[in-house]
Amino acid sequence: MKLYINTLLVFVFLFCPLASGQDKAAKGDPFKHPYANPVDNTELPRVLLIGDSISIGYTARVRKLLAEKANVHRPKTNCRWSAFGDENVEEWMGDGKWDVIHFNFGLWDWYGWKQETKATPESYAKNLNSIIAKLKKSKAKLIFGMTTPPCIGSERSAKLVVTEDRAKQFNDAAREVMKNHGVQVNDLYAVIGDGRTKYQLGENDVHYNDAGKDLLAARVAGTIGNVLAGKKKRKRSPTPKTTSQEELPNALILGDSISIAYTPLVIKKLKDKINVTRPRANCGDTNRYRGALPKWLGDKKWDVIHFNVGLHDLCYRHPDSKVQGNRDKVNGAIAVPLDAYEQNLEKIVTMLKATGAKLIWASTTIVPEGEAGRILGDEVKYNQVAERIMKKHGVEINDLRELSGTFPASYFRGPGDVHFTPEGSEKLASQVAASISQLAAQRSND
Repeated sequence: MKLYINTLLVFVFLFCPLASGQDKAAKGDPFKHPYANPVDNTELPRVLLIGDSISIGYTARVRKLLAEKANVHRPKTNCRWSAFGDENVEEWMGDGKWDVIHFNFGLWDWYGWKQETKATPESYAKNLNSIIAKLKKSKAKLIFGMTTPPCIGSERSAKLVVTEDRAKQFNDAAREVMKNHGVQVNDLYAVIGDGRTKYQLGENDVHYNDAGKDLLAARVAGTIGNVLAGKKKRKRSPTPKTTSQEELPNALILGDSISIAYTPLVIKKLKDKINVTRPRANCGDTNRYRGALPKWLGDKKWDVIHFNVGLHDLCYRHPDSKVQGNRDKVNGAIAVPLDAYEQNLEKIVTMLKATGAKLIWASTTIVPEGEAGRILGDEVKYNQVAERIMKKHGVEINDLRELSGTFPASYFRGPGDVHFTPEGSEKLASQVAASISQLAAQRSND
């Protein structure tokens, strides 16, 4: 007995903290936690999912299916019934620009959970009309997800059976509203169809097992993907179009939003001297870099590659944070710890060296005091690790951290903001252009 207790205590102390850490990490991962909204890739369209626990169940799966195609967000709440949605939908939309909004209300209306006044098909239709009027203000393409089937038996909380006839009355009312407003219908009821016993968690449960969630996610992601493919893509890239001249050297800039801001200026400075381009993406942290780098490099022969990664790695995020990007250095988890950053960066440099291009490492720019998700001085630690790797591999260093450390407050977009005003970006661009020009000249003399 004593041996059993001791073994149990060892298990608790060894594995409980690990599980807790894993849970915390998962809650910050948009592909695992529905409320962990992504840091937007500004080159991709924005999608908002609105709905109850059924949509909560498929949200992370939809994000994964639409990775590299769309930024998929949702309110950090169960959106409940239609009257509740009518009261809160404008808050859920916020001030952001949405390309597609996929929304649903229905199950709560059918079962009457937590409602003093139970919904009828008529009140449901009235609420949907009002919700759509508000959603239309966003100018987004709207898709209504038809409510999934009721459970077969008496629902465990409401203690009542919703018949298929009652469900049909509400869904027919919704279909008529969508028709009147020209809103596309995604028939999730039909997707489940006769498969309730196969996909629902039980005869008294409206929720879905993993197979059911996968099925719904595939339909939702496919419908959104088709809409996005047919929708004129908004031009978000600040990178101007350039006409590549075959006789000129080719330079690639890789980096986050800091480099996105200075790239157009670099292109302008090196016009008719060097063909400069960058991926139509925020390159994010080192984890993303490793996966996306082959795509960014493509099959072009590069003479110079100017690259940076770091600000996203050292950022702390928490799914409940209301700050843009869920930044929270007090309660959040760091995106990529220093040891993982070192391992990732080593592999990234090895991949870049294989291109045969001249490489320039741009040190990570300064983290100002008061930044919500980043700790003052962490960029120095990450830059020190990067410097060791670059020296080991003989990679040129463009010290943008040193340069940005000299900037006056007027060069930053605001207090605690890592981003720069046009004046700050101009200073960075000048140094970047000079470093690329220098190495391109060396390349031509090799």
